[in-house]
Amino acid sequence: MKKIFPVLFSLSLLSVCSSCEMKNELLGDKSDPSVQGQLQLNLSNNAKVNDVSRSDVATDNGMKPGVFDAADVDVSKYTLVVTDRDNNNTVVKTGVMSDLGADKGMLALTLNEGNYTAKAYNYDGSEVTVSKKPFFQGTADFQILAGKTTNAPVTCKLQNIEVGISLDQTFRDRFEDDYTITVDNGEGAIQTITKDDFANVTTAEGKTDYFTKYFFKTPANQNSLTVSVKATTKVVEEGSKAQNIQKTYTILKPADAEGNNTLAAGDAFIINIKEESSMVTQIKLGITVDFSFAEQEEIIEVPAENITFTDGGDGGNGEGGDGDGNGNGGEVNPPATDAITFEGLPAEYTDPHVSSTPVQVKIDAPNGIANLYVKIDSDNEGFVGMLSGFGLASKFDIANPGELETILTGSLDEGAGIGLLQPGEVILGQTSYLFDVTSFMAPLGNFVPSKNTFSIEVVDSQGNKKSGDLIVNITKYAE
Repeated sequence: MKKIFPVLFSLSLLSVCSSCEMKNELLGDKSDPSVQGQLQLNLSNNAKVNDVSRSDVATDNGMKPGVFDAADVDVSKYTLVVTDRDNNNTVVKTGVMSDLGADKGMLALTLNEGNYTAKAYNYDGSEVTVSKKPFFQGTADFQILAGKTTNAPVTCKLQNIEVGISLDQTFRDRFEDDYTITVDNGEGAIQTITKDDFANVTTAEGKTDYFTKYFFKTPANQNSLTVSVKATTKVVEEGSKAQNIQKTYTILKPADAEGNNTLAAGDAFIINIKEESSMVTQIKLGITVDFSFAEQEEIIEVPAENITFTDGGDGGNGEGGDGDGNGNGGEVNPPATDAITFEGLPAEYTDPHVSSTPVQVKIDAPNGIANLYVKIDSDNEGFVGMLSGFGLASKFDIANPGELETILTGSLDEGAGIGLLQPGEVILGQTSYLFDVTSFMAPLGNFVPSKNTFSIEVVDSQGNKKSGDLIVNITKYAE
């Protein structure tokens, strides 16, 4: 028995060693210096840090776009994920930077030669639509060569649209505390703000700071935010009654130096809501908006023509809850859809490519077209895949095409685009527009069978909206 135990122990040890070698081989950790190189990772954040003390906030009211608390930009607390692109993006190193031994964003790692991607973020906000916490992320691809040192800078940038709301003293003097402010990014990210959101923000002196900030998921192919304000006036004169007032503002992003006004990650809006009149009987809501472009320090004021509104009633001598929403107090009416008319919607076609049937929608918008949104849905996987390849899987705005203009004006037959917009065609501001997709029916006829729904929404310069569906059924190929 004494002779058997050493033999069993030796076999067990051999088994453990073999298992370790197999594990190392599977993980790609050969520990062979001849196939390894060094990574010098330099992680940074390009955001500005708020260097204003809380006692000074009352002076600037915290209204600084693109400025963040030091804790939000401290890269030592960021999570790093390094993946091996040559091995199905296998994770080879992950963890919090400080736990990995980083010093001021600098981290040294030994890796096998190959191609890698480094991604770092403060938290995984990729699926978060609205948050009080900004989402920073950065990625970089790099190659490791045996016996060499590779420097890989990774810059984390804000992935959100930043929206700050400030309540002017004039607003607080004229309206009760039951107000609501709703911000919509146009793609399902909606936040309703009440007094409690401001009351929870205090200065070092214990005073309420009437400024709050939210971070919205960056929408695809949108050029504006919608802000709705609903408030009840204070009764300040004997015999007067409270008035319910509402306005919905559409804030169009100013065009950048390249003429593009599509919302982008890092864009920041600071919205100041105020009361504009000096007479108690003529109370009016108003806003001004400061804006900074992504990664630019310059702050500009959004021009008045970029802020349009739908008026739900500005008071007058209203009669409180019994008013009609047209300046007479009471609940407000929704935006008037009859300001926009369609001819040809809703409609359903079957095989228009075979019969050469014109497929058109005539749009009349007396106030001028601000947005012409199109969302295409299909039960044909091939067509859906093609749309995704062109970056058109979600709703897009052909009145403000931005970077999509080449795709929208290109030829589908040539694989260069989808052909929903004619080269040089300008829709923005038009009061009448013929949306003609007849030429698109022939290439669509290649996806058999399919049911394709073109959901169309028009928004005019006054915020009025109208929508309808154009359905095209493809059951056979053209002869």
